[in-house]
Amino acid sequence: MNRRIGLIISCVLLFAGCSSKKELPNTDIEVAKAFVKYVLENNFNEASTLVTNDAANNSYLKQLENSQQSKWSKEEAEQYKNADVIIFEVSNVNDTISIINYANSFKVQEKSKVKVVKINGQWMVDLKYTFSRNL
Repeated sequence: MNRRIGLIISCVLLFAGCSSKKELPNTDIEVAKAFVKYVLENNFNEASTLVTNDAANNSYLKQLENSQQSKWSKEEAEQYKNADVIIFEVSNVNDTISIINYANSFKVQEKSKVKVVKINGQWMVDLKYTFSRNL
């Protein structure tokens, strides 16, 4: 009986440990790469966790999702999903703003930029720069 209770308690503790909150990437480059990879994988739920939470960014993320879903064929979507993120240049504007110039291994010639900003100690993507090119 005691063995059974011990086993039950161990299972509960194991499952409780597994359900802990997922940690966000720590650096500007890690956040940019993770965000781009989530977008390439068409995983906009995860991508949204790395975007600053304001009306403009939420709108831009939704636009990106809708555009991507209507633009990519099934074969292209699979190629993008399997692509690696390639970082070409990191421009540190200041301690809290970086512009990351990147592409993906499926379409290396199509370079893009993403702005990441540090808010309350956490780097986040600011899509307003990507869509409007304003700092």
